[in-house]
Amino acid sequence: MNEPAHRRSAMQAMNPLTRPERQTHRAARLAAIALALALSACNQQGQALTDGRPADGYRSAYPIAVTEAPQTLDIPVGMGTGGLSSELRAVVADFGADAARNATGPVVVMTPAGSVNQAAADYLAREIRTVLRQSGVAATYLRSQTYAVADPRVPAPIRLGFARIKAVSPPCGRWTTDIMPDGQKGTDGAEFGCATQANLAAMVESPNDLLMPRSETPVRGWQRWEMMQKAAKGSSPSAAYPTSTF
Repeated sequence: MNEPAHRRSAMQAMNPLTRPERQTHRAARLAAIALALALSACNQQGQALTDGRPADGYRSAYPIAVTEAPQTLDIPVGMGTGGLSSELRAVVADFGADAARNATGPVVVMTPAGSVNQAAADYLAREIRTVLRQSGVAATYLRSQTYAVADPRVPAPIRLGFARIKAVSPPCGRWTTDIMPDGQKGTDGAEFGCATQANLAAMVESPNDLLMPRSETPVRGWQRWEMMQKAAKGSSPSAAYPTSTF
């Protein structure tokens, strides 16, 4: 049964969208509702997967962070120092090579200002900068600065430093609670795991290894060919290791 013309015109005035436009609008609204429900389900599922996991004590208490941190080296300077010894030259050269590979900024050579050995430190700093350049540090990345000393009567060292990406952990030795674990609460004792985390952060070769695995190296061609020959003959591709008795 058809509606009167005046009623259709009144409804169109209240809802100016045509029928196809209304259907499109309704479909978009339903799609938005479905997307919201799907995201809500994902959030609930993620919470269900993570909330039930047990707390990881010492790794959470002493987390290892990969961040930019300073790398420093102090070079002792005597009153009558005439130059770097062979041992100190090797140390400075190793520091410079490390800076050339890993520095994220300039390499700073800091000499004491106002100390009793200031003249000797200024003289030695020139040789140190030469060794750093020979180790691969570009001259444009070398910076010279001075620092104030606490006691001008005491010989102060030359301080070398640069910023690099490092693995660091919180400092140990806070001892906020008892050293013994709490059996009733199921918690570890104070400082438990702190030294382990600090040693791991100090020993890791590349801090990026804590974030992602390294890319695989290509398989040796001769090794691939040997394994294919063994597989073609039907023999075991495993390697045979000689055994010996002591």
